[in-house]
Amino acid sequence: MDTSTDTAAHRHTIEVMAEHLDNLGHVNNARYLEFFEAGRTRWYRAGGLLDLCGQAHPDACDTVVVNVNCDFLRECHQHEHLVVETRPGRLGGKSFAVEQTLLNGDGEVAARATVTSVLMDLQSRRAIALPRARGQLFPGAG
Repeated sequence: MDTSTDTAAHRHTIEVMAEHLDNLGHVNNARYLEFFEAGRTRWYRAGGLLDLCGQAHPDACDTVVVNVNCDFLRECHQHEHLVVETRPGRLGGKSFAVEQTLLNGDGEVAARATVTSVLMDLQSRRAIALPRARGQLFPGAG
């Protein structure tokens, strides 16, 4: 059984509802990406990413996804309680990646994703440098 043992990951629980299902009776592939988005958003909040951005860039900024790689490994069904695990991945000057895992109700890995994002200045609509205090979310990056 392929299960996660990552104790450092941020976790977010989601209950599968009828609206998450497709005509095959399992969670639609697009919903997996929504579940991963919910996990990332909570990880950003928990780590204070947007607060750090506001301090470093007084003009408003936000995250923008620029690449998603997702492997769908197992079906998920209605009423299952899924766990989205989010952890830091690669860190660049303007971009960063997070590694995410979706665990099914039995604790098995149902999907894995690597999501690359940038911070975007909302006025110029361009990617901006990550704040120096990014080490809070990316330990060892400084």
